[in-house]
Amino acid sequence: MTAPATSRPATADVVVGLGFGDEGKGATVDALAAASGADRVVRFNGGQQAAHNVVVGGRHHTFASFGSGSFSGVATWVSGYCTVEPTAAAAERAALVRLGLAPVLHVDGACLVTTAAHMAANHAREAARGAARHGSTGTGFGETVAFGLAAPDDAPRAADLSRPVVFVAKTVAVAEALVAEGVLDTTWASTGRVAAAARAQCEAAAAFTVVDRGRLLDELRTGHTVFEGAQGFWLDESFGFQPHTTWSTTTPANARELARAAGIERVRTVGCTRTYATRHGAGPLPGEDALPFRPLEPHNGDDTFAGAFRTGAIDAALLRAAVDQTMADVLAVSHADVFDRFVTTEGRLPLDAFGPVLMLGRGPAREDRRVVNAAHPVRVRGVRPGDASGATAAA
Repeated sequence: MTAPATSRPATADVVVGLGFGDEGKGATVDALAAASGADRVVRFNGGQQAAHNVVVGGRHHTFASFGSGSFSGVATWVSGYCTVEPTAAAAERAALVRLGLAPVLHVDGACLVTTAAHMAANHAREAARGAARHGSTGTGFGETVAFGLAAPDDAPRAADLSRPVVFVAKTVAVAEALVAEGVLDTTWASTGRVAAAARAQCEAAAAFTVVDRGRLLDELRTGHTVFEGAQGFWLDESFGFQPHTTWSTTTPANARELARAAGIERVRTVGCTRTYATRHGAGPLPGEDALPFRPLEPHNGDDTFAGAFRTGAIDAALLRAAVDQTMADVLAVSHADVFDRFVTTEGRLPLDAFGPVLMLGRGPAREDRRVVNAAHPVRVRGVRPGDASGATAAA
């Protein structure tokens, strides 16, 4: 498709986390979308388990299904590399409307749909692990991806939501498979119960518009896109510390693949990090508790399922490796109001120790974030040999 003469040339920012999550990706996407006049935000990994906190003008929202550019009126496009849970999306849309917003959400029909059975199986497996928990948000994301990989033709997808008979049949098949495996008890074999939940998801899908990959690629071919990543590099299914990882590619690989398919040549990768390390729930956190005090965390408390919110000094070697593997052009550093230098396992380091800083956050709100390096590099990017693409395998 040829872009109209009045259209802006296609450019993109790819926002990724460089740690174990909670690095300020949502606040960075919000600030970039507002500063650039972005035309869209595209989710390129993860699903409804995201929890991206954004504060603008005293209003706060934790984004999950919707993109973090919504406060600027920027539409969200969920790529086929992601999962979706319609009832969660509908509830989030209602919350955003109560904040005075008019959020717009487009979902690729290839997205795997998380069902109630997926969520129940997630809870059952993680609870059974006891002290050996892998670390999970409890939203069924991993179960959804695992079923999609095992039975790609039978897995419920967003395109099925407009065909309730098909969607209900696929949802019942998910529940029956998990009962047969012994993960769920026999009450989940009640097709009436499962079918009712599936029909409710079909109704909730009115919160978004289902599109195909071609429509998304056409959208990307003009104007500025902010690609919003979920979770952090060290939770990646290929690079993270097994088994405490996600069923997702948290590198920029999926975003770069979409950009390449749409013909976007000017792509900048923005790596996000706090001035200290964080992790929610189970799994390694090198440098844990090696801080002079535990920073206050108003928007990320201890979760009854995921577990405690943890902090520590940044493992400098891990952060350098994340910057290298993601090929981050610039950094967005948050929580500079807590520590004015990086607190690392190598001691206090200046804020530009791991790369040029594009954006600095000295508080939770957009008003507290500012661009400190306007002359940032924008390069033509390819995909590194080790930067393999995602797990949900868009159809």
